[in-house]
Amino acid sequence: MNAGYVSLLLIVVALILFASGWKNVILRGITPASLLLFFMLWISFMRWNTDLGGIRVYGCTLLLLAVSLLVMIRTPSFLYRFHLLSIALLLGSVYFFLKETLHLMPAVIWLSSEWTVAASVGVLAAALLRWPPLQIAGLSLGLLIGDAMSACAHREQVAMTLGQAGFQDEWWLTVFAARGWSLLMEGMVAGSKLAYKRVRQRMRTGREPEND
Repeated sequence: MNAGYVSLLLIVVALILFASGWKNVILRGITPASLLLFFMLWISFMRWNTDLGGIRVYGCTLLLLAVSLLVMIRTPSFLYRFHLLSIALLLGSVYFFLKETLHLMPAVIWLSSEWTVAASVGVLAAALLRWPPLQIAGLSLGLLIGDAMSACAHREQVAMTLGQAGFQDEWWLTVFAARGWSLLMEGMVAGSKLAYKRVRQRMRTGREPEND
């Protein structure tokens, strides 16, 4: 599949889910107007690019950077901003490491290298950031950092390009993976709490006749 088709497919899937009423489950804390504006800007600028000092920059890079900085600015705690930035650096480092070394470990590749990177970074983001706006902001900033590191590492072989179609596919795959892992973890925690409560209730009801 050509680069760029995965992102288009996942955009359609996301729009269908949100139109079906799953927005509050998947992305609670983000208003519908903000999501609509994001999708409109992404579709408008996904193929637009410009040259900045010899670096080819696609519009989605600027969009993700603006969204990440906006979320960080609106975060009230300076300590939490620093925490978000540190997690973004960690995610960017892991993303860069996997991109550069995964071909040396074919045994751990699941489906494809892109899917493996997305699943690995996604589960890490889900474990470190739970609130959807902060999770997507940290994930976006981390992937931007990793993409910039990869472009710098190969600048002598190819021209530096940020946010091209392959990166867009990886961003959407990673966001879907992160939200999927988050919902799975939340479901497991909720199920464990419910099972624990039922076990305690049964233990209490089992002890009542003995006390009588």
